[in-house]
Amino acid sequence: MLRRIPISVACGVSMLVAQIAPGFAQNAVSIAPSQAALAPAEDVTPGPAIVDAFKAFPKGGDLLSKRLEDIIVADPKLAPGLAKYVQTASDLTKEQKQAAFRGLAAALNRLGIKAAELPVPPSAGYPPAGGPPPGFDGGAAFLALASIAAICVVACTGSNSTTRSVVVSPSVSP
Repeated sequence: MLRRIPISVACGVSMLVAQIAPGFAQNAVSIAPSQAALAPAEDVTPGPAIVDAFKAFPKGGDLLSKRLEDIIVADPKLAPGLAKYVQTASDLTKEQKQAAFRGLAAALNRLGIKAAELPVPPSAGYPPAGGPPPGFDGGAAFLALASIAAICVVACTGSNSTTRSVVVSPSVSP
């Protein structure tokens, strides 16, 4: 009987841990946001080289991607203008937009810029860092802990009497 208690406690704790939302650990450490993450997007205009590149390659393709990549690598400050131009220009074809995205991604890779190094702006709908994750129910966690404690108390304070169990079997007559 005493060998089953640690197993039941371990099972209860593992079931409790399985109920914790996966976002809980991600909110444990907060990173101070930088000013760039909180500032509104500035009004940028694309450089004339970017507009000329789109006019030179009306069908998009790898040549447009390569040209835009070279432009951004030569002057990284033109990247926001390219992104804004792709979002707002209504005369661009789907192929040109795809080429622009590939060119911008290749330029950022060549410059060594990784998205994981940039701060993530706070988004609406999530609690501030350090708070409970969305969907976390404190009452359910308390109820689970209380039930585990009750099971442990009942298991540990079982009857310690020295009575024996008598097995009764039907008698077989010859």
